[in-house]
Amino acid sequence: MKPTAREHEYFARQEAERSRQGADERRAKLLEEDRERERSLHFMKCPKCGMRLEEIEVGNVHVDKCSGCQGIWLDKGELELIREQEAGFMGRLLKMFR
Repeated sequence: MKPTAREHEYFARQEAERSRQGADERRAKLLEEDRERERSLHFMKCPKCGMRLEEIEVGNVHVDKCSGCQGIWLDKGELELIREQEAGFMGRLLKMFR
């Protein structure tokens, strides 16, 4: 039995859909690899000067201090933790930024 034009069209559409899905999956994988590479290049690097960040302890909170420009960088929630722990100078200083 010879395939009909409709059958050819159906299989061509199926093949095109499989190709599109494969391309989408490859694109998503490359994007994730790019994100991971960018993340690893910037992990524990100062956003200002690019030097290595070192963890220091402020009270019971570990914050990041730049080995180059001496900047202090806080992760989400660390400012609030320091504010709760420090009632002295740092606590008064932080209250000004509320």
